[in-house]
Amino acid sequence: MPQPSKRFAFFPVMFGLIGLLFIGIMIVTYRLSVRANPIMLDERGQQHGHP
Repeated sequence: MPQPSKRFAFFPVMFGLIGLLFIGIMIVTYRLSVRANPIMLDERGQQHGHP
């Protein structure tokens, strides 16, 4: 039986690394946005969701 080429193993590894990078970026973005804690205003300039 011929040995499978190592070139084909490159694509799943590359896909996995890109997926991990994407997930890491999403986690960092979420944590930074929670830390920023913005105050949302409605169209009248009042705080949204607060009476």
